[in-house]
Amino acid sequence: MNMNKLYIISVLTLLLWLTSCSNDDDVARMVQLSISVQLPINLDNASLDEAQVVMTNIETLATCEVNNFEQSDNDYTATITVPEGRYNIKATGGITYAIGSSTTRTTMRAESMGVKVSDNTSITLLFNNYNAEAGMVIEEIFFTSSTFSGTQRPYTDDQYLILTNNSDHLIYADSLAIVESKFQTDMQWELTPNLMKDAITVSWLYLIPGNGTSVPVEAGESLVIALNAKDHTNINSTSIDLSHADFEFYDVSPNTEFYDEDNPAVANLVKWYSDLWSYTMLNNKGSKSYGLVRMHSSNDEFIANNFYKYSYIVNAAWGTYESTGDGYFIPNSWVIDWVNLAIRNEWAWNVASPMLDAGWTYCAETSSDKSRYGTSVIRKRDSSGRLIDTNNSTNDFLSRQKPSLAQ
Repeated sequence: MNMNKLYIISVLTLLLWLTSCSNDDDVARMVQLSISVQLPINLDNASLDEAQVVMTNIETLATCEVNNFEQSDNDYTATITVPEGRYNIKATGGITYAIGSSTTRTTMRAESMGVKVSDNTSITLLFNNYNAEAGMVIEEIFFTSSTFSGTQRPYTDDQYLILTNNSDHLIYADSLAIVESKFQTDMQWELTPNLMKDAITVSWLYLIPGNGTSVPVEAGESLVIALNAKDHTNINSTSIDLSHADFEFYDVSPNTEFYDEDNPAVANLVKWYSDLWSYTMLNNKGSKSYGLVRMHSSNDEFIANNFYKYSYIVNAAWGTYESTGDGYFIPNSWVIDWVNLAIRNEWAWNVASPMLDAGWTYCAETSSDKSRYGTSVIRKRDSSGRLIDTNNSTNDFLSRQKPSLAQ
């Protein structure tokens, strides 16, 4: 082989190594590009690993992968050479960070679409620290329950939630969990340490079972999660038929005075944790909040790594006092959707970061408001029929509605 041929082959090999791109355009001008990815500034002691940026040329559909990033403070930067043009750019990375005295790891994403890349272009991508892009949302929470016919006595067994795929693609609901907040929105606690900017604290967690592809939910379709999956109208004419629910809560209660019913025709949620001393019920006043979470650990890992012990000062109507408590936290980055509920005239605070929900919705005007029974909170729809999700329940929900499953 002569020296000219060897030189040409060496140059071509060098270009291929620099770009790591699949590109069939022999005449495109090669330009230098600087890509930076930034971690959310509100994460403590955060570090990035397994970072990858995929660039897709809009015109040629050629792709380029970038994964050699160098850290500088909170930024991670790579410089590459690519063909000039417009690109859709998507980044993923594993991020480890501190929550109180514990550490957690999650996958975060960022993207920028239609970016023009020319000489010495610089692009910065900011990783999201919550997972709202997953597409499943809580469409309705019927937490108030019905009343027995002719009375104002609550019939609590007919509570339910509706989860809806608000995306335009298939989602598998396996490993999604439904959780209730540990703290109440009508009683503000001064917590030490306060993890709220990074995590939610839960009183119970129930997982949708499956092997990863067991629970497909098509775009626009829903899952009904019943407290008790039976036809309640057989007992109470003003109640609801939940016998055809997709899943139900089921508890083997440690309290012998209470027992739960199991409908063998409806799959049970998997109980990971609960601090209740009887079977699960939704708070029928609406002073607890509810979320949908994508779990990134096993049950054993969750119990071992996510324990939260705190002290607190309670500012209540009857006085102020100090105490201690404990529970389990879930990183905000695992939260798919969160809905703050409150008693309208007794709201004191939101029990989740405003990044998850900046508002709240309600059914009860006061804690003694019996007109709340038989009402629900239902997510609004836009003119196209798509559920509205702005991470602000004040704007996103209709309060005091007739339950959608009621006759």
